[in-house]
Amino acid sequence: MRTVAWVALAIVLVGGGPGPAAAQFSRTCNPVLQSAGEGRHYDMGDGRVHQFLRGGVIIRCAGQNTVIRSDSLAWYPELDRLEFVGSVRFQDSVTVLDATSARYFPSNERLEALGDVRLEDTRSGSILTGPQLTYYREAAGLRDTAELFATRRPRVEYRSRTRPSEVAYVIRGERVRLRGADQAWAGGDVTIDRDDFAAHADSAALDLGGAGGVLVGKAEASGTDSAGYTIRGRRIAFGLVDDALTWVQAQGEAEATSADWHAIGDTITFDIDNDKIQGGALWGSATRAQAMSAEQTIQGDSLALDAPDQVLTEVRAFGRTRATTMVDSVADIEDWLEGDSLVARFDEFETGERGLVQLRARGNARSLYHVYPDGVDDPPAINYSRGRQITAYFTAGTLERVDIVDKADGVYLEPIVRRRP
Repeated sequence: MRTVAWVALAIVLVGGGPGPAAAQFSRTCNPVLQSAGEGRHYDMGDGRVHQFLRGGVIIRCAGQNTVIRSDSLAWYPELDRLEFVGSVRFQDSVTVLDATSARYFPSNERLEALGDVRLEDTRSGSILTGPQLTYYREAAGLRDTAELFATRRPRVEYRSRTRPSEVAYVIRGERVRLRGADQAWAGGDVTIDRDDFAAHADSAALDLGGAGGVLVGKAEASGTDSAGYTIRGRRIAFGLVDDALTWVQAQGEAEATSADWHAIGDTITFDIDNDKIQGGALWGSATRAQAMSAEQTIQGDSLALDAPDQVLTEVRAFGRTRATTMVDSVADIEDWLEGDSLVARFDEFETGERGLVQLRARGNARSLYHVYPDGVDDPPAINYSRGRQITAYFTAGTLERVDIVDKADGVYLEPIVRRRP
């Protein structure tokens, strides 16, 4: 054992030629000591030499602009390992990484960073922070794309290289993997935040370059517009065009809510523009498709919705359709209309409120509605009708009339009212 100044150590570290230790270093990075305060080295025999330096260490990869700085360094050439401790900074042509300590394996181009890790992509400004990170550098003949693996709930602030001033995603999870510039995976209580929606799930796979992503396991996504919407399912997929959300779909026990309605089905999909729902569809067999408001429920094998700027204007139902309207919530009395297909239209009343204005069923249409006498607290009469087409018209939420077309028949039942003398 002997203690030497950093100038002498530079000779030991660089060496006069390719010995057994030097042969283990990758061609991508041949570490060279640029400066240090003081240090010592140990001759372990068989050509093995361990070096220990302190007082501010700078290592540079020969022929590159890759530089590693730290307070101290332990170097084990036969193990292909450099251990940096204290105020570590790793910098190459695309990355700046800071950490409390780090281990670097040159032949595998692997950097393991620990403690207050912060990595920045200098091309886009994307930043990863967390307690632990493994960085696999891009290297010719080794890997064509850089990869990052972070654990213990890191935070990723992703910026597109074409829009470095905008934060496109904020991603958190127990585990995060990033590959190249645009691919990301996260697992364990994942949260994803964007300007146009916020989401969480058990895991996620994202194309950060703009195509979209998939959320899996107790997935939920909510629009950030003041009108708001929330969509849930076992799996949620979403798509982007020019970094703007264009569609979102929930599968498996799917559910969606907005300020005015609630929808359920096996699958629910929405078209999005300007951060608002413009329309959508839902269908299912395990969970029958339903769209519900405070007074109406519309069911079918499948439903299609028109909702420009998230204002519901029309619902179309297909296959075993049924629409119900609550007329007396206390007595639990509902009117209903059924058919092979059904169209419900919604509009604004003179009062400024929105509601159902027309309900039309086609094909084996059937309806049952209640007729209340004016000014008398008697039970309602019941009108049951059938026809090829039945259309009900509403004003301010009140049934005005019912039109029946072709093969019309039905029955009208008046209640028997027994009055005390």
